[in-house]
Amino acid sequence: MRALRKRKNQIKLIIIFLACVLASASLFLVFNSMGGILDSQLAAERFQGESGLRFAQVTAFFPAGEEVNRDQIFNFQQSLDQSLTEASLEAPEGGSLYVDAFSAQGKVTVTGERGSASVTVLGVGGDFFQFHPLYLRSGSYISSDDIMQDRVILDEELAWQLFGGVDLAGMQVTINGTPYVIAGVVSREDDFASRRAYTAGPGMFMSYDALNAISETLINCYELVCVDPVSGFALDTLQTGFASAVTVENSSRFSMEPIFKIIGDFGSRSMRDKAVAFPYWENAVRLIEDRLAIVLLFAVIFSVFPAVTVVTAVVLLLRYWLRRFKKWLPDYIERRREQRYRQRQEAEASSEER
Repeated sequence: MRALRKRKNQIKLIIIFLACVLASASLFLVFNSMGGILDSQLAAERFQGESGLRFAQVTAFFPAGEEVNRDQIFNFQQSLDQSLTEASLEAPEGGSLYVDAFSAQGKVTVTGERGSASVTVLGVGGDFFQFHPLYLRSGSYISSDDIMQDRVILDEELAWQLFGGVDLAGMQVTINGTPYVIAGVVSREDDFASRRAYTAGPGMFMSYDALNAISETLINCYELVCVDPVSGFALDTLQTGFASAVTVENSSRFSMEPIFKIIGDFGSRSMRDKAVAFPYWENAVRLIEDRLAIVLLFAVIFSVFPAVTVVTAVVLLLRYWLRRFKKWLPDYIERRREQRYRQRQEAEASSEER
């Protein structure tokens, strides 16, 4: 009966061990896959391409009352160029050592064929859509290289509301009596985090200069992908250029070390001494970080029992073999002594015979 109970307990332990291993492995797979769902966090990887240089993506968010203007962005770009020159870094032929973008948020009333709507508009500059490659339903993106700054992009919801369709490239909307050409229509991000984070309703994109001309608006987000010859170079440069900003290093935010730090900072993560209104894509990142912290925590918890079991088994196995070795070693030594003694005896007998 005792042997039967022992056997049942062993089977239970094996089942628990396998269940914990499966749960832990599954959670680690979820952890690895969840970190790659946001295109907004993969700008460095896209920009690097097949280049042998290492790039990092960093972002500055400006607190309320401390937003910046175009001149401050330009001054930072000049400082960045100087820092790269001083570091003896040269751009590859036909390439660049960095790409950046900035944005500001406002509200406008826009009119189309089917009426008007009060919408949230993002005034964007630089290569904004390289950082946020929203899916184009029709048309094209806008950029700072456009000769005319009179083009706008509608999101899909606004396109249906104002025109009843999405194939609108070349058509016009009116803002404050001024016509703007529709460059294209985009779909919003479809991942769970972005859907939760974006709550502004129908929206539109236009150049920062155009938005600033409608209503004076300051920049509250600056994004940068920069060559990172030494880990932290890009982030240090950004922090030096915008000392009052809340800065983040995007490139490795979803790796284990930063997520472990979030677990360690539980309870203090929401404490802030600066009032920063994060854009929806940053709120989406933070939502995923929180989910990843939970996933990683449970993955580690489920790993504890298998890890302890394996360590215990290894220790017991080592102790078993150590006992065997301690028993075997004296016997081995004794056998070797007897063997050497017999060899000497045989050698002496052979010598006497000669």
